[in-house]
Amino acid sequence: MKSKKEVIVFLLFICSIFTMRAQNIQPDKELLYKVIDGDSLYLHIFQPKVSKKPTAAIVFFFGGGWVSGNPKQFYQQSKYFASRGMLAISAEYRIKNTHGTTPFECVKDGKSAIRWVREHAKELNIDPNKIVAGGGSAGGHVALSTSVIEGFENKNENLSISAIPNAIVAYNPVFRYYKKRVWS
Repeated sequence: MKSKKEVIVFLLFICSIFTMRAQNIQPDKELLYKVIDGDSLYLHIFQPKVSKKPTAAIVFFFGGGWVSGNPKQFYQQSKYFASRGMLAISAEYRIKNTHGTTPFECVKDGKSAIRWVREHAKELNIDPNKIVAGGGSAGGHVALSTSVIEGFENKNENLSISAIPNAIVAYNPVFRYYKKRVWS
């Protein structure tokens, strides 16, 4: 029994070390991508660390059940991808505890983030046809929804610019897709 407690304490210790390391990571800059209902939403930008120009971007969405969470969840991954020559972004989106929203607004914000990145590709020095959306849990849902869910668009944006990413990296996403069946 004692050894089981020691293993648990050891694992908690290791997890706390990784959490402390993540807290020390800072983005290179934050860019405003959306103002809605008085709330300002930012993209936490990690610039590529290698000398060659980036050819792609990845936009991460944090998990938290659409209720809580923050972009710091993907700072380590963002730093890693930036170190490999990719522009990495950890995006803010509205959540229930802070903004009183539902998952529907989360999806709208996810689409706005992808659209904003594509629209500003030249300024960000990325290829607008090489944008990846990623996220964990509820953030994985947001990333997937930008690709497969129609609607939930912010009417104040340039809807001629696609909010559909070119690839998805979903960590344990929450997702349920219903395909309409026609019975004969």
